[in-house]
Amino acid sequence: MSAMPRVFVGWDSREDIAWQVCRSSMLRHASVPIAVTALRQSQLREAGLYRKSIDPLASTEFTYTRFFVPHLAGHAGWALFCDCDFLWLGDVGELFALADERYALMCVHHDHRPPETMKMDGCVQTLYPRKNWSSMVLYNCGHPANRALTPDVVNREGGAFLHRFQWLDDALIGAVPETWNWLEGWNAKPANGKPNVVHYTRGGPWFSNWQDVEYAAEWLDEAQRFEAEGGAEMWAVFDFWQEELIAVRNQRSDAAIGNLVRARFHALHARAVKGALAPWRATAQGRIAELLLLGDWAAHLAADAAATRSGRALAHYLAHEVMQGALNLTPAEAGVVARAAAFETAAVS
Repeated sequence: MSAMPRVFVGWDSREDIAWQVCRSSMLRHASVPIAVTALRQSQLREAGLYRKSIDPLASTEFTYTRFFVPHLAGHAGWALFCDCDFLWLGDVGELFALADERYALMCVHHDHRPPETMKMDGCVQTLYPRKNWSSMVLYNCGHPANRALTPDVVNREGGAFLHRFQWLDDALIGAVPETWNWLEGWNAKPANGKPNVVHYTRGGPWFSNWQDVEYAAEWLDEAQRFEAEGGAEMWAVFDFWQEELIAVRNQRSDAAIGNLVRARFHALHARAVKGALAPWRATAQGRIAELLLLGDWAAHLAADAAATRSGRALAHYLAHEVMQGALNLTPAEAGVVARAAAFETAAVS
């Protein structure tokens, strides 16, 4: 697979921490650079893509958003979707290595018939054919058969058509091993080792009274690491750069963008200049977030020219640390590092 893998994760406003830990665990175990994006229904509505009325049977905000993935990927290459209630214990790069061009999509072919009538969060547990097949889908976005999955089709069709992949012939639905979507409370524990992905489909350890489940300790450990490495504060910087900033650049002036950056992150920049964000450096994304504050956004965030130079000097040093390491960086992330590496030379020449 030549193109960088793209990953889309279902997001629900009631379970933001589940999405955060899902992403954190995926990136921690990934052997290749990946771009991970939350599928937020509100953003898809604002963009005019998602037009469905509220479905009382939809148990999450991403019940239908997952089917926009081929369109969002430009109907090119391979892209992965997974629910947010996943904990990644294996390398997502190995999953992408299973991609087979014969298929329009690939997933675990579960025979899932849960005995519970209700989920942990109070939602009704429904039974239907191919249940949980669509909770982890490796899409061959460029396959001709997926051209039929347009935004109009996603908005028009119901759950049965979409979740059973009825726009496809069955022969175009490939299978991957159960370990890539291991259902807690349903699938038997592996005889050796752990599954690559744990799916807490009944409810997960982020619920205080739902922690006596398989692999709860692993989820709680990942959540603790997430917080120790900057948590939601760090990811607010990274996500603003990766998602929001791209959108506002097309709608606002440089001055307006500067005001927005300053309103959001002025206090964080002051801490960054003092080196107080050092825990962020435990991850590649944390390093990029720190470099954004000290480098690309310094002119917007620093109180004066001296503070700008001070921050950029630190960014220069940190960027060279990154360049000497063996981090998995996307092209956009590598660009942030390269610009920061050049700052000090430009400032003192």
